[in-house]
Amino acid sequence: GQVIDISISSHALYDQHGAFAGVEGIYRDVTQRKNLERELHRLASTDMLTGLSNRRVLLEAAESLFLASAQQDGPGAPHPPALLILDLDHFKAINDQHGHLEGDRALIEFAAVVRTELRSSDVVGRMGGEEFAVLLPDTRGEEAEAIAQRILQQLRRRQLWSDGTPSPRGMTASIGVATRLPSDRHLRDWLDRADKALYQAK
Repeated sequence: GQVIDISISSHALYDQHGAFAGVEGIYRDVTQRKNLERELHRLASTDMLTGLSNRRVLLEAAESLFLASAQQDGPGAPHPPALLILDLDHFKAINDQHGHLEGDRALIEFAAVVRTELRSSDVVGRMGGEEFAVLLPDTRGEEAEAIAQRILQQLRRRQLWSDGTPSPRGMTASIGVATRLPSDRHLRDWLDRADKALYQAK
């Protein structure tokens, strides 16, 4: 059944002699307000096209993961996190040739493929435009590269649709992979290395 949130305000009642006589209270059903607050939080944290986390939430998660990992450096520590920066190839051409609706459909499909190749502990979000990022906690470098390769393989099997006709080519993307290093002093250092790896992949 539906959960009802109740707001209760009350105060004690006393008789003319100062003896406790009971409690008077006001009960309010605040379910609608709570639901609105939850929906506003969802809207503020979600990329509305793809349903993934938005840039702000993703960067906050990256900062938390970076700081937690940096505090655990040393013998016996978990593997450092890895970061994937993904860029859908030929996105401008898709928009120019087939329109923005087809471009949106490509981004939705792209996001769905990426999500299916991730673990429950991973965090994926849209950075903006055709650029996405994935946070991989406690992940060896070769494992992160294997995840990136699986994403690319799945993308190539998907077909873009234009005017109801399947495209002869699959989707392609470029991916930059970077593991957090002990020498990374700030989150920006980690992000910059992933960006450079993406540029080299392109």
